[in-house]
Amino acid sequence: MQFTFSPTILRQTVAVFFLLALLSYSSQAWAKADYTKAYHPLINKAERLIMAKDHEGALQVYQQAFSEVPHGFARDYYNAAVCAALTGHEKQGINYLEKLVAKGVSLEYLEQQEALDTLRAHKSWKKFVRKYPKRRKAFRENTNIDLRADLDELWARDQYFRQAKGGLRVHADTIRKIEADNVKKLLAWISKHGYPGEELIGVPDTLEQLPRFSIVIQRQTTARNGFDFKTVLTQAVQEGKLDPHAAAYLMDQQQGKNLYRSKVLARVICNKPEDCKDDEEFGDLSSRYLIQRVSEEEEAKANELRQELGLEPVADYREKMRYAMKDDRFKLGYDWAVTNYKVPSKEAAKVLVESMAILD
Repeated sequence: MQFTFSPTILRQTVAVFFLLALLSYSSQAWAKADYTKAYHPLINKAERLIMAKDHEGALQVYQQAFSEVPHGFARDYYNAAVCAALTGHEKQGINYLEKLVAKGVSLEYLEQQEALDTLRAHKSWKKFVRKYPKRRKAFRENTNIDLRADLDELWARDQYFRQAKGGLRVHADTIRKIEADNVKKLLAWISKHGYPGEELIGVPDTLEQLPRFSIVIQRQTTARNGFDFKTVLTQAVQEGKLDPHAAAYLMDQQQGKNLYRSKVLARVICNKPEDCKDDEEFGDLSSRYLIQRVSEEEEAKANELRQELGLEPVADYREKMRYAMKDDRFKLGYDWAVTNYKVPSKEAAKVLVESMAILD
């Protein structure tokens, strides 16, 4: 039997095969995306636009970032939803909330966020609420809930003897054995499942900055010859399983040094609040933010380290943390960014202030 094809059919067939090949290539590239290059620089750009009050522009950049990778991060979906709410794109905002629910964020949490009032007032909200139980069920089916429970148990084990009578002073040997065992368990689970990111274990109803099992990593300090998680954390960031800010903080904790400048601001808190107010030279110390004095070379090195994780420069990070304190509609801040120094007196506060630089 002989088949003949018209030129038109042949061209259409070639076009279809070409399109399929292109889609296959794009899908593979998408799945192997390096988040430090394809995603986080765009998120940084979107957040700078938020700081500039350009919510429409920020929303567009968020869309671009989400299109570059298999999945975004929960806090980024949240911030994108707020941008959508502020710019009249309610349906798009609710779509982002659906992605949050798929990661484990609860309806109760979303209903408590004032920044989402516009979305809750939209006619699509009732449908969103109606479908929530089904989406919540899907989250539990698609997420390794048992692994999250096992990981939470690591935190409980870490805390048990620390909270017992006598604490570290009495139970030091037992605590060290638990820490070593926790590391073995965590590394075994990472080897089996990959790093436990949002796609694997979800988030616990709210937007968490660090899952509780992170305490296992924090305990492994260089000073005590602990296991160095840098390679594990860096790979997790590249694969989109860990927020780079969280990775930078954990690595700083392990090193016992502020190499990535994850702690970028400081504040003085006097034991007697009145001691920190109305100083002739410094004004109200309790409302002033300080920064550590570092050389240009030190900051340049920190910026190099941060860039490897897809992070913004230290100066931009500092401004972002300051902005986050003024505009709580968005989730831009990190608890660890500000170091609170508690001092016994006004004199001690002034000594500390003089050793650092005061931000205007």
